[in-house]
Amino acid sequence: MNAVAASGRSVGAVCLGVGALLAMSGCSILIPQHGLTIRQAVVDAQYSGPDYASNPVEITESACGDEVDCVEAWSTDQADYYRFATRDRATEFAEGLFDGAQSHFIVMDFTGKTGIDRVDQEAASCQLRGANFDHEGPCID
Repeated sequence: MNAVAASGRSVGAVCLGVGALLAMSGCSILIPQHGLTIRQAVVDAQYSGPDYASNPVEITESACGDEVDCVEAWSTDQADYYRFATRDRATEFAEGLFDGAQSHFIVMDFTGKTGIDRVDQEAASCQLRGANFDHEGPCID
């Protein structure tokens, strides 16, 4: 076997390995919102409308763990926000909520928040989805 054929096989094996890795990750790393943190999307974001993230407190250490497999979490007066490593994990968590919304990797949980009514919940969810994700349609399912 010549050197060109051997290097072609090596490149093919690397490409196959990268393809398998992307398939297993759900291609999350290729999605622009994958690296968007709650701090960027919610806490430090500059929106033209009302502030739907008043009094933010990072709760990652206490909220993320065995029970909730998140990578970042924040609590505000209006919602608790959780960010997950994959959209599948975010969807799984969101489906178990009584009152919440999901936008890609970030889930908003309105449960127990008394400083926000349904209209403001919808507006907060639309604000997050629209400003960062070009979302169209209803913002709370």
